[in-house]
Amino acid sequence: MSPGKLSHGMVYGVVHRTDNNHKREMVVYGWSADQLKEEMNYIKEVRATLEKVRKKMYGEYDEMKRKIQQLTNELKVTNAHQESLENHVRVQAAALDSFSEMNSSLTSASIDLQKTLVDVTLENTDIREQIRNLKHTHEQSMEKLREKQKQLETAQIENQLLKLKVESSQEANAEVMREMTRKLYSQYEEKMREEEQKHKAEKEILLEETNRLLKAIEESNKKMQITETSIQEKDRRIGELDRLIERMEEERHQLQKQLELNEIQLSGVKSESNSDSERSQHLEEVAASLRERIKHLDDMVHCQQKKVKHMVEEVRTSKTMYFESSGNTDS
Repeated sequence: MSPGKLSHGMVYGVVHRTDNNHKREMVVYGWSADQLKEEMNYIKEVRATLEKVRKKMYGEYDEMKRKIQQLTNELKVTNAHQESLENHVRVQAAALDSFSEMNSSLTSASIDLQKTLVDVTLENTDIREQIRNLKHTHEQSMEKLREKQKQLETAQIENQLLKLKVESSQEANAEVMREMTRKLYSQYEEKMREEEQKHKAEKEILLEETNRLLKAIEESNKKMQITETSIQEKDRRIGELDRLIERMEEERHQLQKQLELNEIQLSGVKSESNSDSERSQHLEEVAASLRERIKHLDDMVHCQQKKVKHMVEEVRTSKTMYFESSGNTDS
């Protein structure tokens, strides 16, 4: 709407709208100034009224909300008070139940106490009877005690008499004991002298045996030294024979090489067509001589080996005897 103001005190407004056929049309309205003022005042009054209503409604709503909150708090307090009253009622009921139980218990205890008093009265009667019996028994016991006292005095007198008899008998026995002690002491001294003499004789025998063993040990040590020297000498001779056998074997090895070389030469000479008989004979003689020397060396080596073996056995036997003698001497 587009309002416009004319000079004749009229106000016009243009309104664009759509009709029923969906066609847009424009309508022009006209208002006088007074009508427009009245409309404006009416609108202001309506707005003011609405504002008052709104404020009143909101004020009443806040008041209502506050009252509801207050009622809620009062309701909570009332509920708490009611719960407290219910708890108090329950406590009172429990106290009443406890009081009833206590009353029943006291009643039962009173009945039991009355029964106990009756029983105690009966027991007191029995106790008085027992006291009379005990008094009678005590009198009888005292009578028996006096009799026992008399018997004890009689026994003490008899003990005194026996003591005197024992003392006199002890004096006689003491003399006998002294005599027996002297005899036993004399026998003990005699036995000690015999034992000392016997011990002295055994000591002399042991000394003689010890001296004999010491001499035997000295002689054995001398023999052991001689045996040790003999073993060392035989070891030395065995070493010399071993070296001699080694030299003989070396010489035999060289002779064997010469023999092989000679046989090769002899074989070469015999294979030649115009062989020299003298040279061939000479080579055969040399070969025979070498074989003889080799055989002689073999015999000597065999003999020396037997001798070494025999000496080794002797040394082993001597060492065994030496160590056995040494062990016996140490023990």
